Amino acid sequence: MISFRDFEHAGWSDNSVAQSYHQHLGHVTVGCILDLLDAARFKRDDRVLDVACGAGYVAAAAHDRGAEAVGVDLSASQVRLAEQTYPSIRFIEGDAEALPFADGEFAAVLNAFGLPHISNADKAAAEAHRVLKPGGRFAYASWCVASACIGFSMVYDAVRAHGSLDVGLPPGPIFFGYGDPDYAREMLGRAGFSEVSVKEVPLVWRAADPDAVIEGISRGTARAAAVFNRQSPNNLVKIKQHMRDRISQFRENGAYAVPSPAVVVAGRKPG
Repeated sequence: MISFRDFEHAGWSDNSVAQSYHQHLGHVTVGCILDLLDAARFKRDDRVLDVACGAGYVAAAAHDRGAEAVGVDLSASQVRLAEQTYPSIRFIEGDAEALPFADGEFAAVLNAFGLPHISNADKAAAEAHRVLKPGGRFAYASWCVASACIGFSMVYDAVRAHGSLDVGLPPGPIFFGYGDPDYAREMLGRAGFSEVSVKEVPLVWRAADPDAVIEGISRGTARAAAVFNRQSPNNLVKIKQHMRDRISQFRENGAYAVPSPAVVVAGRKPG
């Protein structure tokens, strides 16, 4: 069986997936960027690294605050998209578990929604610690626990109700685990961080109709899309209807606003 790392790499290397995420989910995830930057506490002219940068939203926001921002992503497709979107910022290919930078090179390391797509988050946190200067901060954003993050958890609820989660995917990290405050504090503690803070950010997935959310899941993600798209045709019809019914509960002023909260977690490298 393909490894989790290779599965994620292949998924996010698909240009259509990168573009669909940018189109459907980018407007959701950017809602936590200000909190993420605030948690990192960097100053103008500081060097800041955006890990798992995707289309480059976080690196661009750090750049706008006067930082010397660099973005790194495992996917060449994501790097190309980031370069096209923000041509004045440096983006490179690289692995979050083995960052291509020297020790103590950055004042802050940021990661927005990347940890659920990394095979070993402990290594990623340790690498963030390594490339930080003493006193530097690592800040990440990730989805809240499943019971709160309806925008994503409803996919798995619908599949459990009308299909199967056993669709031959490689085992990987718990998608919602990094949004658990206790787990977050323990993980950053293992990597050597102190003064760990956790803040919930009430993100909302806004869409004109339920099928726009379904399309975002089925075309703009890797793992969730694979679970969704590997169902039988009959089951998939039922799963989509289950999701439409769930999304319809969040109709608001002629559109839909599905709760998709995140947490922003930050820790300081002692020194």
